[in-house]
Amino acid sequence: MQAAVVGIDIGGTKVAVGVAPWEGGEPWRTARLETAALPPGEEALDRIAAAARELVAAAGLPWQAVRGAGVGSPGPFRGGRRLYRPANLPGWDGLDLEAGFQARLGCPVRVENDANAAAWAEWRQGAGQGSRSLVFVTVSTGIGAGMVLDGRLYEGAEGNAGEIGHWVLDPKGPLCHCGRRGCLETLASGTALARMAADRRAGSPYLQAVERPTAREVLAGWKAGDPVCTGIVEEATYHLGWGLALAINAFNPDRIVLGGGVMLGSERLLEPVRAAAQRFSLPSLYAAVSFRLAGLGPESGLAGALAVGRLLE
Repeated sequence: MQAAVVGIDIGGTKVAVGVAPWEGGEPWRTARLETAALPPGEEALDRIAAAARELVAAAGLPWQAVRGAGVGSPGPFRGGRRLYRPANLPGWDGLDLEAGFQARLGCPVRVENDANAAAWAEWRQGAGQGSRSLVFVTVSTGIGAGMVLDGRLYEGAEGNAGEIGHWVLDPKGPLCHCGRRGCLETLASGTALARMAADRRAGSPYLQAVERPTAREVLAGWKAGDPVCTGIVEEATYHLGWGLALAINAFNPDRIVLGGGVMLGSERLLEPVRAAAQRFSLPSLYAAVSFRLAGLGPESGLAGALAVGRLLE
């Protein structure tokens, strides 16, 4: 009987579930649940666990083949792996993900911050292969990071390490949902790009033609040479590079991997980000680091959940 691992990637938009070989490899079966369609609280865990059991059965395996399950979830966590006011998961506050899934799945469960899980997957099988110390940064609705330092996944005291999106770069800047002003994610995330586009659309015929511009439209306008979109992207990449310089100076990584919806497939964005990172980091530390786009693409979340599940061995 072939051993299996279950992966559960929880996000504000979707929950991805997969079952894969324990020894590594592509998932045999995957499923997607819309987060907004899930019932609140403990019932959401019931639905997700049921989906995992259905996938294992669809793969032709008995449940006893599952040696463990990995879960990647937005934080923050408090008191173990209990969610504490997660911004993108209303109705999930206070859920103990580790205990909850262990009770429902009947197997060992490891829960990690989703960025940490993705960092581990990129280090093991993606753009971080061959590095010793990696910082993975996801640039999407918000900004988060995961770190593998000296070959070990770095979690912090309660699994919340890597909240670089809340490094304050401009104390008089835009208000963040955390209550502070000028956090990195208010200056360089997909949400920040959309906000700047809304504020500046009067100066851009291109943006005026879009009813509600998103980060995607801003990036398309930048590639097409629209001056307003170009200014927005230059400002965002400047701040993102500044934030990465702080990570370089603090952790001395030899690899930075950039993922998330804003960076996905955007090789052109790497150059201005690198330039800003070089400007603000110590020369000797910058010289040691290389930059890559994420190698696992949009499936990095599920790949991360499966990868941390395999750590249970």
